[in-house]
Amino acid sequence: MEFPPDDLQTRRLELRRPTLEDAEAAFESYASDPKITRYLTWSAHTSPKQTREHFQQAIDAWDLRMGHRPWLIERKADGLLMGTIGCTVWFHRVEIGFALGSRFWGEGYMPEALAGVCKAAFEDPRIYRVQALCDDENVRSSRVMEKVGMRYEGLLRSYGYHPNRSNVPRHCRMYALVRGD
Repeated sequence: MEFPPDDLQTRRLELRRPTLEDAEAAFESYASDPKITRYLTWSAHTSPKQTREHFQQAIDAWDLRMGHRPWLIERKADGLLMGTIGCTVWFHRVEIGFALGSRFWGEGYMPEALAGVCKAAFEDPRIYRVQALCDDENVRSSRVMEKVGMRYEGLLRSYGYHPNRSNVPRHCRMYALVRGD
């Protein structure tokens, strides 16, 4: 399998490419949620139009098979859109980013989605490393990565720009899984 595939299935979730028709549901579910963007590189969206514009960029990245490619996270039981998880492929490694609507926190959805992405990445023989970063203060994201077996590799000082926390770059934690871990 060539990573990343257009969609992935886990026990409770479907991860799939976004469409422009998903923008309003995504806006309501997670993109406008200031709790989730606190430690992210983007601010909460102020309108479905902003989410649509973001999705157009994502659709273009998927069509070109380059850049950051996000999946939407949908609950299989009811088709509810809950968040996003995406990847950027750099030759032999994959970098992951994720966001889940705050009303879905604590249910194990994000570790399930992340584990599914990691498993799919290692099914591609070209991929040897899956990594993710989070703000040094983002305990929830750190826990998600630890739950799927990612190892803490260190602190990258003044590395990430998180405009909802500071005007200057912030320290970030690096986590990774390596083929054979």
